[in-house]
Amino acid sequence: MAKSRKEKSAINFVYLQQNFPNLTLLLRNIIYFKNIKGYTMELIKNPAYKAIAEASPLAFVVWTPDFKIIDWNKSAERIFGWRREEVIGKNFFDFLIPESAESKVRQIVEKLKAGELPSYSINENLTKDGSIIKCEWHNTVLKDKQGKITTVISMAQDVTERERMKERLQKEHNLLQTLMDNIPDSIYFKDDKNRFVMVNRAKAEHSGTTPDNMVGKTDFDFSPKEQAKKSFADDTYVMKSGRSIVDKVEKIIHSNGKEYWVSVTKVPWRNNKGKIIGTLGISRDITRRKAEQEEIENLGRLYRLIGRSINRSKTIKELSQRILKGLRRVIDFDFGDILIYDPEKNTLFCSTQIGYPKDLKEKTVPKKSEEDIAGAAAIHKEPIYIDNPKNSKLTSVIHSLLEKCGIKLQEVYAVPLMTRGTLHGVLQIGVKEGKNLPRKDRRLIKSISEEIAAGIAKIKAEEALRELAIKDPLTGLFNYRHFWEVLEKQEDRFKRYNEVYSLLYIDIDNFKECNDTYGHQEGDKVLKALSGILKNNLRRIDSAYRIGGEEFVVLLPHTSKQKAKKVAERIQKEVHQKLYLRCRCKVTVSIGVADSKDGENVVKIADSAMYEAKRKGKDRIWVAGENTPFSD
Repeated sequence: MAKSRKEKSAINFVYLQQNFPNLTLLLRNIIYFKNIKGYTMELIKNPAYKAIAEASPLAFVVWTPDFKIIDWNKSAERIFGWRREEVIGKNFFDFLIPESAESKVRQIVEKLKAGELPSYSINENLTKDGSIIKCEWHNTVLKDKQGKITTVISMAQDVTERERMKERLQKEHNLLQTLMDNIPDSIYFKDDKNRFVMVNRAKAEHSGTTPDNMVGKTDFDFSPKEQAKKSFADDTYVMKSGRSIVDKVEKIIHSNGKEYWVSVTKVPWRNNKGKIIGTLGISRDITRRKAEQEEIENLGRLYRLIGRSINRSKTIKELSQRILKGLRRVIDFDFGDILIYDPEKNTLFCSTQIGYPKDLKEKTVPKKSEEDIAGAAAIHKEPIYIDNPKNSKLTSVIHSLLEKCGIKLQEVYAVPLMTRGTLHGVLQIGVKEGKNLPRKDRRLIKSISEEIAAGIAKIKAEEALRELAIKDPLTGLFNYRHFWEVLEKQEDRFKRYNEVYSLLYIDIDNFKECNDTYGHQEGDKVLKALSGILKNNLRRIDSAYRIGGEEFVVLLPHTSKQKAKKVAERIQKEVHQKLYLRCRCKVTVSIGVADSKDGENVVKIADSAMYEAKRKGKDRIWVAGENTPFSD
């Protein structure tokens, strides 16, 4: 609210009374007798006035309404540089007012003429040497009986240094405020009662208000009670102990209701005498840094997990199981698959699954890879993320199967497992409705995909080396040495648990003539073809071996020789269809059959049965202990 002229005069006299009491008394008398004609000149000549004016540190400039100076004391000479005789009778606008301040001073003069007394102002003034200084002016007006202004008494003091100091302080304040408001950290000052004295924009925004609205209030006005209690306790500790709290990590809640991780530093706020008058606090949002740190830690955990899994696993299936179980401890997902790529068949087959209902295991892998998210990821060699499985062609099969079990699939993510551009498989995970796969988790999975691929490649290489040691390179069947290793274990189970097993001892009839007549390449074709026939007629628990040039053995666990004979009959029939009728060699086989009940040396018994089949005319089956051969 604007102050009245009377109030402004009161303020003026309070200032003068406090600083120059004798001068104030004299001016009161001047104003009291201001209607006396000619009093101005009498005043100037008055010994008391002259004594006060000459002794005063203030410049006394007495002037008329036409701006002519009629009195000028020694302090005016000192402040402005002109002697009294140089300025008496001159218009002060001609030498005292710089161009930059003229407009402002004329406005003051106009107000004086209008009866609006601006008793106080700070103006720029000129000195004799051309310098511009700032002066604080106090004005008193004398009027005649008709109310017309006759004289103005202006008192001034040089406040250039003071104003410069004020400007510098203001600049520093503005700089501090600008700095505070442009720093993303929350910065605040609190007094010894833990009330906010100054806060920056970030602190106010986090508190859901404005900086001005926080001044004079405490944390209890803006933060949850428990959070405010902790802050209050920390502030109190800093003020009482004089010790700082540096980089204290804590979780807080902002006005938006979200949780954030912050690093808090609080130091004592001292006055110029070193007394603690409050605290200065800086709170830095480290939520992202915390998440990145957690991501790095999880990545390290996963790398260690994969490394251990690779070292401890002998098969890809074992490796896949360990990886999926370990991955689930770090990332919250419901379903997981590791699919292995078979380059020969150009397809994916399921190595391990986790989280699926028992009835759905392996059914979730479609026959056609291009219609499946895992297949698409393998084909394009890029991760695929689907957040609406119901409406995506790539996840229609798995979504439909899970939905039949009452499970709603929310999101699916598939990542190709590759090393140096070579595809080894696909890792696929999914979550149920109500969950999601955040970007950080997807980033983690992608980061470890190459390590998993390297593990698969390593185990594949190890398996290949093992196969070289136990398999025949031409036919792909197990070799002679591996046969005796497996047979020893099978014989041990027979002795311990009476598990019956059978052997088929197979020899290609007239194979030497085939080689001699058509060459070894044709013979190799026959060997490979027979190996394929053996594989086609075996169960998963059965195994076939090439133990000589054209001699083969088939091991049939949990099988009597009567049942083994039926297997031999199927093999003989297929040999006749595929090799005898279609091959230039007219291939047939002689097969001897024996089981573990026939004696301790089952191999020798089966071998003898095979030779008996040859003696009986070849292309037939001879079962040990039976006298009737079977021929096609």
